[in-house]
Amino acid sequence: MKKDKLHKNNGGFKVPEEYFENLESRLSKKIPFKTEKKLLSKTKYSSGFKIPDEYFVGFENKILRKVKETKSKRKVISLITRKNILYFSSIAAMIAIIISLSISKESELSFNDITVADIYTYFNEENIELSTIEIAALLESDVSYTETLEKELINEDVILDYLSRGYLDDDIISVE
Repeated sequence: MKKDKLHKNNGGFKVPEEYFENLESRLSKKIPFKTEKKLLSKTKYSSGFKIPDEYFVGFENKILRKVKETKSKRKVISLITRKNILYFSSIAAMIAIIISLSISKESELSFNDITVADIYTYFNEENIELSTIEIAALLESDVSYTETLEKELINEDVILDYLSRGYLDDDIISVE
């Protein structure tokens, strides 16, 4: 395939020069313009179709009457019926119920509503590695270590047994 000759420039149909300049005058010479009814009706009869005399006189009125009759006979379905009103109102009621159930009426939680035990369980379950001092600083409460020991009432025997097992390093324990 040659890239230079992708389209053909010569189509094969050629019109003689000045063909369209004199076309109207040549057509008017060949077609006889006679307004006599007999000649026009003979050309119509020669085609094989016979139209009765004065057929098109009342034709337009007949068509308009038929169109008016068909307009009045058409059935119109009203969109505003009792069934449709009940249908749409039930849909609106369902949407209203769903929206009212999805909106919670509870107040937002504040930091004061959370108990200390909840905070401890959160830190334990989430594997947050904080020291007890850091947790106490986060809770913003004054924690007294002596009060916690007094509340639990640990026997001296249990404490001595725990210390004698050797779990603690010797560097940590200091005697005062």
